[in-house]
Amino acid sequence: VLYMALEKRYNFSFSDLDVVANGYSHFRSYLRDEDVIESFESASVPQFVGKRMDISQIPQYVKEYERTHDVEIWQIKYCGPKHETSVTPG
Repeated sequence: VLYMALEKRYNFSFSDLDVVANGYSHFRSYLRDEDVIESFESASVPQFVGKRMDISQIPQYVKEYERTHDVEIWQIKYCGPKHETSVTPG
């Protein structure tokens, strides 16, 4: 399990003619939602499964930093196909 903190960064996109968080969208494209995946063990294709944690439940100790809604903490798990090993008597 990997716990990762990130803060979305916004840039103006000429293709969208809007302010977007392209890096965040790219990051999310590699994750499957934990709520959508039925069972981690039954994954037949390797994938990363992510769950955004409730940051309001985590105390903030640095008082000079104002936490915004763009700060997130993710719990990420790697889920791949199960490999069964056979045991030969011996």
